[in-house]
Amino acid sequence: MTGPRCWLFVPGDSARKIERALAGEADALIFDWEDAVAPAAKAAAREITLAALAASAAPAGRCWIRVNALDSPHFDADIAQLPVASVAGVVLPKACGIADLERLGRALAASERTAGVSAGHLGIVAIVTETAASVLALSEFRRPLPRLEAMMWGGEDLAGDLGVARNRDDAGAYRAPFQLARNLMLLAAAAAECSAIDAVRVDYAELDALAVESAQARDDGFTAKAAIHPAQVAPIQRSFTPSPAELEWARRVVAALAEGGLGVVDGRMVDAPHLRLARRILS
Repeated sequence: MTGPRCWLFVPGDSARKIERALAGEADALIFDWEDAVAPAAKAAAREITLAALAASAAPAGRCWIRVNALDSPHFDADIAQLPVASVAGVVLPKACGIADLERLGRALAASERTAGVSAGHLGIVAIVTETAASVLALSEFRRPLPRLEAMMWGGEDLAGDLGVARNRDDAGAYRAPFQLARNLMLLAAAAAECSAIDAVRVDYAELDALAVESAQARDDGFTAKAAIHPAQVAPIQRSFTPSPAELEWARRVVAALAEGGLGVVDGRMVDAPHLRLARRILS
């Protein structure tokens, strides 16, 4: 359950923003063909993204495409033009349960065959809380799934589905329904043994609040956070980077439990759960 610390969304129809993102420091880039692109610009966005990737030396493992939802009229064209060899995989919006991931998996397998790349090359990041139905379907995720590398939650589309104007209270904390969606996604990701990505913070200029929120997310068990602006990348990365003290603790735990069983670190008993955490920190 390790991987990128910061996932930056980049509008797929802006060559300038794509070029800037490729030259930036974000761990993973999500070139967005869905919400960031107007319906009339979908075809142009695909061509712009493909041209930018073809001209770039960026490693495929850093690049992802957010396609349109499975029931969108744009999904089939997205898959048909997917730059299979140039990306790590697909970010699926409005994913609702395991059946949606299986359907996407079949489409990706066909794309891999057409492109002549190895089966299973393309991974999936599923955005799984954008509708009330998708939140209720999170209980389906109780085991690892083929291709599923990460889950992400988000509160903006869910607010629209619930018919509420604000998903945060006056203090900036998420309201109860959104906290529920966040927590259920976190548990589902742990059960599916994939990375858990915290939602974007849309007030992108509030970097101090972003740092606090990112640190809280890491403390809760998230392994990464999504960003919508390059200025958000560094605060997120700092929050999700283990401190020297944490790394030293993890090394001592691994050493103390080299032969299994129980051990003592800093005057406290440690055992198998601590070893799992230590290995996660070191990785």
